[in-house]
Amino acid sequence: MARPTRFKETIYKTATRLFGERGLSGTGIREIAKEAGVSEAAMYRHWKGKKELAQDIFVKGMAALHDKLRQEVPTAGPACHAVFATVRIFFEAYDAHGEVVHYLLLNQHEIWRSIDRDQPNPVGFWFDLLRTRAGEFNLCEQLSNEIIGPITLGMILRPGIAAAYDSISVPLAQHAEAVSMAICRVLGVPWQPNGSG
Repeated sequence: MARPTRFKETIYKTATRLFGERGLSGTGIREIAKEAGVSEAAMYRHWKGKKELAQDIFVKGMAALHDKLRQEVPTAGPACHAVFATVRIFFEAYDAHGEVVHYLLLNQHEIWRSIDRDQPNPVGFWFDLLRTRAGEFNLCEQLSNEIIGPITLGMILRPGIAAAYDSISVPLAQHAEAVSMAICRVLGVPWQPNGSG
């Protein structure tokens, strides 16, 4: 019974890597099966097709990142602590599982529309975090609580996209403090070095 599970995991890892490297449209079922060392029939035993496999990888990757954020981001204390913990977790995820994060970041628009938005995901986690801490922000007049979520989320995600295109140095974790400081400046919250008091 372990054999099918092992094959499924091999397919999953191979597809994640290929989707991350070549994108969803640039990767075919035949190519995934060949690189995973399995038959196409083995793939269809687990997923109906490439789209279902891609959605499965996307949902699992988003849920895993959400769980880590939920467990490690402080809910009390200065807002800068929560900002730093969030940025650090995103960047450490990139450093540890670059191919998965490449896939999630570079294919999010293609997949996002077809999944259930109510499933746990790191984007929702960030927006919820900002909503619950909004009373601590000192935003400039031009920024509203509505627009601050997408702006600051971009500040977290864009370094990962830049790393995927080799235009920023890795590991990304070395940039966590600088990015956190920039986000805190936008939010108008005091910065405490290394996100700790």
